[in-house]
Amino acid sequence: MIKTLRYTFMAMLMLVCSTAFAGVITLNATDFKGSETATVTQDGITLTIEKGTSPSGAGNLYNGEQFRIYKGNILTVSSTVGNITQIVFTCTANNTTKWGPGCFAAQDGYSYEGKVGTWAGNAAEVKFTAESNQVRATTIEVTVGGEVGPTKKSAGLKFSESTVDYELGTTFTAPTFTKATTAAVKFVSDNEEVATVNAEGVIAVTGKEGKAVITATSEENKEYNAGKTTCTVYAYRMNVYKKATAVEAGKQYLIVAQRDNKTYYAAPVKYNAEKPYGYLNSFSVDGIVDELKIKSSYNDAFTFEAVAGGYAIKDANGYYLYMDENVKHNSFQLGDEAKAWTVEPAENGTFTITNNGKFIQYGNGTFTTFGAWTEAQDKAVKPMLFVFDEAAGINGIQTTVKPQSNVRYNIAGQRVGADYKGIVIVNGKKYLQK
Repeated sequence: MIKTLRYTFMAMLMLVCSTAFAGVITLNATDFKGSETATVTQDGITLTIEKGTSPSGAGNLYNGEQFRIYKGNILTVSSTVGNITQIVFTCTANNTTKWGPGCFAAQDGYSYEGKVGTWAGNAAEVKFTAESNQVRATTIEVTVGGEVGPTKKSAGLKFSESTVDYELGTTFTAPTFTKATTAAVKFVSDNEEVATVNAEGVIAVTGKEGKAVITATSEENKEYNAGKTTCTVYAYRMNVYKKATAVEAGKQYLIVAQRDNKTYYAAPVKYNAEKPYGYLNSFSVDGIVDELKIKSSYNDAFTFEAVAGGYAIKDANGYYLYMDENVKHNSFQLGDEAKAWTVEPAENGTFTITNNGKFIQYGNGTFTTFGAWTEAQDKAVKPMLFVFDEAAGINGIQTTVKPQSNVRYNIAGQRVGADYKGIVIVNGKKYLQK
């Protein structure tokens, strides 16, 4: 008999229920708001949160909205009614972004897509670690199947680094791969134009900018569970932006502010069709600088386009910024229509950038965001503009750093000889060998 237990949280990983129930159990965190229980048992399933390496302690109920596992916490899911075959997390954010299922590290068999993280295997106990950030989820589903039996060993598939940031033109150090399973391991890259992997799990970059996810998998055998692990390679170059004294149509600019011996630069508003507006959050570097070097994987530039009456400001996602015509909102509105801003440079290097009577300011009070007001705000400063240095960007491109081994592999990732017939992969490219 297959039994699926569904635990719904809106604040923290806690279950308090004494009535056994076969089927789907739905619990609302609002019913348990304020609880700090770290271990609960329901129908033979026990869920435990340990502090681990987190300086914040073990996660707990918070605001009655979702359960939280802090960075460094360890979540253990165990069963006394049968081996666990699947655990599904539905989280509040996507992938490896903050609070997403991609923040979890776990036993082999864990993967994620969008806001959903899924572990599949056959074990009486599964451990998850909030590795790269906090995890916030609205539901957890645990599927138990069959009778309790001997737990197979973990396949132990692991890259020494789950994420590799590589700056083009520098020396690439490939992460190492290890395994415990005796089953064959297959490797694949989802973007061989950026990074390739050979049959031994050695990753090589091609010199092209972009992202590649390297996946290693192994089948279940008599002794070991099936295994799966990934390593994500981000290949980037450094975009250089220099302080501007005037605006030129068609150029890309960072919107910058300098205060408190820091240089801040704005990021585009994340578009939401239901709420197409927001303040511009900022990143910062220490000191008052005249040049910024930003990873090309972070596209925070704004294009200033010439329109009647001034310049339209378009973000990296293709949306135009403007201010509504009343005084209700000081945050930026996002739209498809190019609307004019007046841009007036000042001798101190700042710009008065105005639309519908509101001019851009940074840091109202202690806030570290950009907005626009009709009057100067407390502790706010006017922005500067740093223009993208196209020459530096072009010169920073590295064409290739991947070693050319000329070793042949079949599409399963197995090394083959020159007499092999079929599709082969040589130096990251596929060929038909007759």
